[in-house]
Amino acid sequence: MSKFLGTDLRWAAAACDPTTLARHDGRLLLTSGWVSHLLQETVYGLMTDDGTRALVTRARETYALRRGALLQELEKHGLKGHATSGMNVWVPVRDESAVVNGLRSYGWWVAAGARFRLVAGPGVRISVAELEPVDAARLASDFAAVLGESEATYGG
Repeated sequence: MSKFLGTDLRWAAAACDPTTLARHDGRLLLTSGWVSHLLQETVYGLMTDDGTRALVTRARETYALRRGALLQELEKHGLKGHATSGMNVWVPVRDESAVVNGLRSYGWWVAAGARFRLVAGPGVRISVAELEPVDAARLASDFAAVLGESEATYGG
C-alpha cells in the first residue's frame, strides 16, 4: 500500500503467509501496536472503489507497456533485463558505479543495485514509471554505450 497510498497506510491492509504475519505482528509491538480504523476503512474504500480499481488497472497496463518496451530495446543491444511486474527493470552489470555514473552523463538516473539485492550479482534498477516507450530505444542505446565505455575503462 505504501508505494501509492503513502507510508501511513501500509499496515492498513495485509495479506501474507503465517511467517510474514508473525514478523508484522512483532514489529507492531515495537510501535503503537495498532492500526487506525480510519486508515483501515480508507484502504478498504479505495480498494473496493470502481474508479480506484480502474486507475490501478490503467497503471498496471501502462507499466507493463513501458517495461516491455525497455526490455525489447535492451535485447536489441544484446542486453538481458529482468522484470515481470511493477515499475522497475533489473539489468545485471559488472560494475554498478560505472554504469550509474555513465548513464548519468547521458542524462539518465538509475539506481545501483546493491541495496535491492540479497543473492543476485551486481546490477542496476531502472524505473520505467515515467519512461515513455519512445524513449526506451535511446536509453537502451545509451546503456549499451556505457557498458562499452566501462569495459574499456575498468577492464570489464
